[in-house]
Amino acid sequence: MKIRTLNDLQDVIDAEMAWRKRELSAVRSNIVEARSFAKDTAIRAGIALLYAHWEGAIKNIATYYLEYVAMLGLPYGQLKPNFLAITLKNDLKSFDLSNKTTIHTAIVAEIIQSCSVKSKIPVEGIVKTNSNLNSEIFIEIMATIGLDCTNYESSYKLIDAVLLEKRNKIAHGERLETIGMDEERYFEIHEKVFALIQLFANQVANAAILKEYLR
Repeated sequence: MKIRTLNDLQDVIDAEMAWRKRELSAVRSNIVEARSFAKDTAIRAGIALLYAHWEGAIKNIATYYLEYVAMLGLPYGQLKPNFLAITLKNDLKSFDLSNKTTIHTAIVAEIIQSCSVKSKIPVEGIVKTNSNLNSEIFIEIMATIGLDCTNYESSYKLIDAVLLEKRNKIAHGERLETIGMDEERYFEIHEKVFALIQLFANQVANAAILKEYLR
């Protein structure tokens, strides 16, 4: 589906959130209903899936926003500079690697002339999580799509020292009791992480409505 309109963007965001909410609700129910050793197994699976939904939702919704802005086809001069930076990323790498003045001059000329050029923003493979969506990578994603991340700063410890750390320890076979995880703690993390995903989804939708992609 091409994301050409605000309604298209809202539809894909809503669909993204709906299935993730359903699956995470099922995870929560499995933990509540499980008994004895099966409960520990359900919690371990829950942490892994919670991280997967955190990474997947942020990556996909950010990409939807990027696709929406790209489909508008506005001149680069009307857009925030991050969108031109995405387009010129390979050129900027060449600038850094080359000692040739001819190459430097050509790249600078392209940047100057691009202000009046209709944008052709690449979308595929631009939003990267490196399978490890910590706060540092999240900040870079926000910079890539030109959105403010101030509202997430108080949650960076939750992302790095709780969600990712516990996901990694579980992936390496550590027992729940050795990482300070039980049913109550899982539900606390679950609620906070899903709230962050919802906050991001709302911010992206509002950014499109308010045209925050413009200079």
